[in-house]
Amino acid sequence: MNKQAYIIGRREFLERVRTKWFAIVTLLGPLGMIAAIVIPAYLSVRSVQEGFKIQLVDQSERDIGAMMNVDLDAKGVAFKIESVPADTPRELLETRIRKEEIDGYLVLPKDVLTGGTVEYRGDNATNMLVTKGLARLVDFAVFRTRGADLGLDELSIASLFQDVNFESKQTTGQGEASSGEASFVVGYAAMFILYISILLYGVAVLRSVILEKNNRVVEIIVSSIKPMPLMLGKVIGVGCVGLLQLSIWIGMAALIIGFREQVLGLFGVSGAGAIAMPSLAIGDVVVVFLYFVFGFFFYAALYAAIGAMVNSEQEAQQAQTPVMLMLMIPVFCVQIVAGDPRGGVAELLTMIPFSSPVLMPMRYVLDAASIVQVGISLAILAISLVGAVLIAAKVYRVGILSYGKKPSLKELWQWIRH
Repeated sequence: MNKQAYIIGRREFLERVRTKWFAIVTLLGPLGMIAAIVIPAYLSVRSVQEGFKIQLVDQSERDIGAMMNVDLDAKGVAFKIESVPADTPRELLETRIRKEEIDGYLVLPKDVLTGGTVEYRGDNATNMLVTKGLARLVDFAVFRTRGADLGLDELSIASLFQDVNFESKQTTGQGEASSGEASFVVGYAAMFILYISILLYGVAVLRSVILEKNNRVVEIIVSSIKPMPLMLGKVIGVGCVGLLQLSIWIGMAALIIGFREQVLGLFGVSGAGAIAMPSLAIGDVVVVFLYFVFGFFFYAALYAAIGAMVNSEQEAQQAQTPVMLMLMIPVFCVQIVAGDPRGGVAELLTMIPFSSPVLMPMRYVLDAASIVQVGISLAILAISLVGAVLIAAKVYRVGILSYGKKPSLKELWQWIRH
């Protein structure tokens, strides 16, 4: 059985690795990483250089708008603010936005000093840097006006408005503290890579089963190989392809992050102000690989069973929905784990076999899970993996040679009991 599974796995592995698409997709990974670093930095620099064109409608009758044209750091965003008459129709301003003459307009109401709502409308209102930068300028202008009413001089007002240096560090009391934002980025990246890899290669197993079933090739194969090693061989072969590709991506990611200053320099972009990424220890990498292997085999076994149940990819799209939901729900819970990585909910989610493959590596990278908790989580996942493989093998054994309509739940239960 081991020899048969090895032969099938070797064939599945070589069949995929030798294709041009494997090389292309493997190369696109590092290129995507470089683009993720360079493009935001380049666009940020370009936005600062060009500036956003904003027209200001000041209805306060206190000339607050004039105080906004100051040399103030607006959260790293440059604005070209032009004052227009207070009675300028909104229709005219929105026409200018539509014609791309301006990026947006800002309205200061009459009661802005007593709690009135300042309104901004523009084609970039979804840009958080723009809205925060404008809010900072408005705050400063209103603060200066209120200070002047109280008899404060400009120097006192400027000193009161000076930012407080604030720094957050991620720590659980064990090891060295690191940037909270950087730790979240690294943890989220680990989660996302595992999610995408498990999903892509799990679906690859499903399609491989459907293809051989539709071509009736499987009828010839099962005459000399039992269904169990056939299924295991497919899962192992495709899993090794994913593991190879994941290893290449992680290695390239480490190099790109380590030399990001030089990478940005090649495109004429400064890396100043970039987030200082914490280094990944060997233990972190080992945990990521373990959860990829266990998680992939767990979901790949389910996908192989689905492939044996259905007769076409159209049927597979519907049949795989429950499995995809089990994999997607943990992604929706990322903020729960990141917001309180040592909380009860986060601990529960990283123990459940359906969600632990994508959430526990993130929690471990955030230094919120002990080795004991990781061991318990892996043990639960391993036991669930064995159960999933046994159940999937029974479904695969019957379903691989079954054609026609999809089996009902009652028929599936009979396959499993047989």
